[in-house]
Amino acid sequence: MNESEKIICPYCNAELNSDVKKCKFCGEWIVSDTDELPKDIRHFNWGAFLLNWIWGLMHRKYITLLYFPACIIPIIGPVAISIWFGLMGNRWAWKSRNWASVEEFNRVQKDYIFVWLILFLLGIIISVKVILLLLLITNINI
Repeated sequence: MNESEKIICPYCNAELNSDVKKCKFCGEWIVSDTDELPKDIRHFNWGAFLLNWIWGLMHRKYITLLYFPACIIPIIGPVAISIWFGLMGNRWAWKSRNWASVEEFNRVQKDYIFVWLILFLLGIIISVKVILLLLLITNINI
């Protein structure tokens, strides 16, 4: 497309170049979601699945805060909503900012898995230490 051609944003009526994907004034996407999601990122997002609401806050997808009300339904609620986040995660993350490349996008999403792994291991270490401390305290008092 010719860069001199202009289009009007359907959301804020700003004049934009015809080759833009996202309006720089209102932040809305100009093109449809299905056409703009690269094939290399059409897969399950483990970062969104594992880190849920933390991942959502980092990508400005506040719908991931639904994780907390979903916890009212034991086991099924959190698992079901986490699966939904995993399925929708790449679409949401791709739309959340202007990525330089698919490679950068995939690298950042893999970093979330690494963060989850670190948090998981820290949680296990702290839990074991607390259990050992509680066992030590109860043996001293007896």
